[in-house]
Amino acid sequence: MKTSLFFFFGLLLSLFSFGQTLQVQGGISVSNLDWRYEGVEGVSIYNKNLIATSFFAGVNYLDKQYFNLSSNIGFIRKGGKDEFPITDVNGDFTNETEIEKPTLDYLSINTLFEAKYTIKDKLTPFVSFGPRFDYLVSSSRHFDGLQDLNGLNNTAFGLLLGGGVKYHLSAFQIGLRADYYLSFNNVGDWSVSNPSVKGEVKSNAYTVNLTLGYRLK
Repeated sequence: MKTSLFFFFGLLLSLFSFGQTLQVQGGISVSNLDWRYEGVEGVSIYNKNLIATSFFAGVNYLDKQYFNLSSNIGFIRKGGKDEFPITDVNGDFTNETEIEKPTLDYLSINTLFEAKYTIKDKLTPFVSFGPRFDYLVSSSRHFDGLQDLNGLNNTAFGLLLGGGVKYHLSAFQIGLRADYYLSFNNVGDWSVSNPSVKGEVKSNAYTVNLTLGYRLK
């Protein structure tokens, strides 16, 4: 993992001399979990949307008339929430409920191909796609059981699919973008107390970010 990060930072530094625009982006992540147990049909928990944060910094480069590349590194929180009834000391259900919010914090890296079209040298709508790699840096107590059984994946990988619009103000750019995190692997898989009963956790997430860029050349 450290080798991958050093390689990525080195790539970013080398691109700064050829890059066109430095950029930062920040906003919200909207995510939910599909937490299931095999043998319990139709039951998925923590599948309500959790609104959290995301922040990225990077560089756009190889800037051509109708496309450019973009490499970014940052932070995203994923998770979900659900509401459960509260029981009393005798184990009987009360009229009260509590909301649980399991969370996963990732360091995320991506490189995107952006197809764009500039209108009157000011407004640039675009669509983008490319590979991404997420490394888990922390998780809430809800995933302790998965960690104890070595069933929690420390990495997530897949595609980032998105689009947005940028507005040019001299050397500066401001914009808005939305991205969907298409994942190729699960958050975790494990065997519950009975080895014949297996479970899995999947994640769905997207972000909506404001962007600010500065054009170098």
